[in-house]
Amino acid sequence: MDRFRGARLLSGLIAALTVLGTGIMLTNHDTGILTVYGLSNLKFFTVQSNLLVGIVHLLALLLPGRRLWLDRLSYVATTAVMLTFTVVVLFFGPSLGYGELFRGANLFFHLIIPLLAAAHLCVFLRNRPISMGETAAALIPTVLYGTYYTAVLLVRGVHFPEKDWYGFAAGGVVGSVITAAVILLVTLALALLLRLLSGGTARRRTLEKAGEGKH
Repeated sequence: MDRFRGARLLSGLIAALTVLGTGIMLTNHDTGILTVYGLSNLKFFTVQSNLLVGIVHLLALLLPGRRLWLDRLSYVATTAVMLTFTVVVLFFGPSLGYGELFRGANLFFHLIIPLLAAAHLCVFLRNRPISMGETAAALIPTVLYGTYYTAVLLVRGVHFPEKDWYGFAAGGVVGSVITAAVILLVTLALALLLRLLSGGTARRRTLEKAGEGKH
């Protein structure tokens, strides 16, 4: 099996699992911790980041050849879902239990899709030089979500637990600032790690094919 076919097969699997996980989450009342019911699930970073990855890999299937802008977006989206995976494994897992966090749709969103997306980046997009500007851009989904989350808390108030669904404001203003800083640092660390593991630290070279130069 050549690399192109392998990349398309894995992209197809990721897109299919995203559709499956989204369907389960939107229609099933019992999909584990950190879920609600219906479209309200769209408020979670987990769901948003996985949908972004799913869209990226669906585009990879629909658009012929490799495109540089899509490779860049794949790097950004993969960083976002790996943040979901890391927070679940290191933060929520020990306190809430891995069995609950890897059940139902969250089995796909918290575990399988993030790891498949990382594998796709590191194997099939390997040795594509990634600039530090692109690495900084990988923080954009996290910054945008943090802005949205903060806006919800400011408008509705932290006294509504359903509005602080991750409990990040439980430590007050100081605790919230520390949490935000840690999450941004973890996101940056993940972006740098993915850059390293995918061979993105290599010097820039001539793009391999004309299709890769399309923006």
